[in-house]
Amino acid sequence: MNSRGRYKIGIFDSGLGGLSVLRTLWKETSNIDFIYFGDLIHAPYGQKSKKEVIELSKHAFEYLIEKDCEAVLFACNTATSAAADFLRKQHSVPIFGMEPAVKPALVENPGVKIAVFATELTLKEEKFKNLVSGLAIGTEILPIPCEGLAKLIDSDNWEEAWNYLDAKIKFVLSETEIIVLGCTHYVFLRERINYHYPNLKVYDGNLGTSLHMKRVLQLPDGCKENKNQLDILLNTPESDYVHLAGRIAKTITPNHTLSLINTTIGKLHV
Repeated sequence: MNSRGRYKIGIFDSGLGGLSVLRTLWKETSNIDFIYFGDLIHAPYGQKSKKEVIELSKHAFEYLIEKDCEAVLFACNTATSAAADFLRKQHSVPIFGMEPAVKPALVENPGVKIAVFATELTLKEEKFKNLVSGLAIGTEILPIPCEGLAKLIDSDNWEEAWNYLDAKIKFVLSETEIIVLGCTHYVFLRERINYHYPNLKVYDGNLGTSLHMKRVLQLPDGCKENKNQLDILLNTPESDYVHLAGRIAKTITPNHTLSLINTTIGKLHV
């Protein structure tokens, strides 16, 4: 906690999907300084090797620590799967991560097949395999890789993104009506899913992660006069990314800053 009696929390994602987690965390807390770093120049992470993701996550984490963050959320399922445990062994700063909300889905729907929509790397990583292997005998998980979907969302091609996801949903409907969104980007399409498929039960990890962080760090409750602050840092000047980040940020708070930075040579412009 800093000299003003406020926590400074860093949030990192390979793109803009982590803003969906931040939106939930924002509602649940107050009096927090949030710094969001979107590593868009290297996005998407889902098709990279584990070694590459670890290296990129390490740089993002160190960058946020340089910004005096006292805890860091990997608001990216892929980065969490590949790098969170590795970095936890090297640092004492609390590192939080995301995982597909398979367990909450099973609690409410025992014995039912569940489709998990996620990146290819998330689905093939040990963390996901361990999650699945720890489930009750007879539990059936249907992994649905969605390569390229996060990139479409980041690029503000949401109609194309919806058409892509809609085809994936139609593919699984004959087997299940329980789906887990295992990437924070996909959560931006959740309202559209609910509208077109009202009988589907949809789960994501945003609320569970937010409440876990709040409990562990003992963060103040959200309130009507929210006193959180938000600084968004993007390492690309591409207009589609910047405009979308600004639009999403305004749904969280009108009082945010959005800066374009280069983590090697410093700030480009504001």
